[in-house]
Amino acid sequence: MKAVILAGGEGTRLKPLTFRRPKPLIPIAGRPCIDFVIRSLIGSGFREIVITTAYMSDRLIKTIGDGLDYNASILYSFEGTPAGTAGAVRRVANFIGETFVVAMGDVLADVDFRALYEYHRERRGVATIALIRVTDPTQYGIAAMDDRGRIVKFREKPRKEEAFSDLANAGIYVLEPEVLDFIPQDQAVDFAKDVFPKLLAKGLPVYGKVLDGFWNDIGRPHDLWRASMEVVRREGKPLSFPGVETRGPLIVQAAAVIEPGARLDGPVFLAKGARVGKGCFVSSSCIYDDTVIEAGASVTNSVVLERSRVGARSEIMDSVVSTNCTIEADVRLALSLIGDDMTVTAHSRLENATISPPPE
Repeated sequence: MKAVILAGGEGTRLKPLTFRRPKPLIPIAGRPCIDFVIRSLIGSGFREIVITTAYMSDRLIKTIGDGLDYNASILYSFEGTPAGTAGAVRRVANFIGETFVVAMGDVLADVDFRALYEYHRERRGVATIALIRVTDPTQYGIAAMDDRGRIVKFREKPRKEEAFSDLANAGIYVLEPEVLDFIPQDQAVDFAKDVFPKLLAKGLPVYGKVLDGFWNDIGRPHDLWRASMEVVRREGKPLSFPGVETRGPLIVQAAAVIEPGARLDGPVFLAKGARVGKGCFVSSSCIYDDTVIEAGASVTNSVVLERSRVGARSEIMDSVVSTNCTIEADVRLALSLIGDDMTVTAHSRLENATISPPPE
């Protein structure tokens, strides 16, 4: 069975985190976002995969490789010009030739693709859209279904007063090859805005199915933190360390160091080479490779990426700190976003701040 993963977006809402890495490689509890999608597809029997890529494609390809590590075949399609979600799939039409799955590489999806595929085949429609229930339908395309799951109404990002459903498009589709005939070549075409409305207008059977599994958008920094915490809740477990107070689910990788007197209040992820100093408090947070949290500092509801340092007695709350950053001693950082290679000087007090290098 075949699948197409769309991984060409720039991750605009996550900037500056995506200045130097494509959004599909943003880490979620130690794994690139796209890794969850690939492994879910392979676990569901989809072993022939094409990844469409554009932004920082070289880094994505180098990280994922040819699929041998996944025991699958992975090919790549490079977009020189933006083609939209549907246009990108149209460009790999020669690869398909059968019922296939489309998934987004920049959305955390650990789902049962096999169940979705079989549901589609049973209904014998031309397309099946995976759906999730949301509290704010204005941020998504939404669908209404009849008793058999056939979509009778679809609208992309309605105004609040226009929202007729809380079932949102999850960006995962099962499609018949004939759908490609509705996608013009060499044009920017989107499934939600262009193709699905066209299929419905033609009276073709399009179905919906509420997803089985875990799905989480990571479009904004807070979404990144929330997705990471959910993964640790699902995969972590209680752990104990000499002289360290621990509670809740933890994932602690090899060579992470936790000094006596520290406290970990899960869900917490500590990557390889991370160091948590004496008297530190880490709660509901991810601390990445070779990052140091110095004595007496606290990190709460936050993500601190690779090779950064949080100085003694500093407080990081509800924030994301990117790679190679230095947060000096006695800093208070709340609801903030710090880009790569930035330094926050000692005794600073920052709230709702974004500090970023210029894009390269």
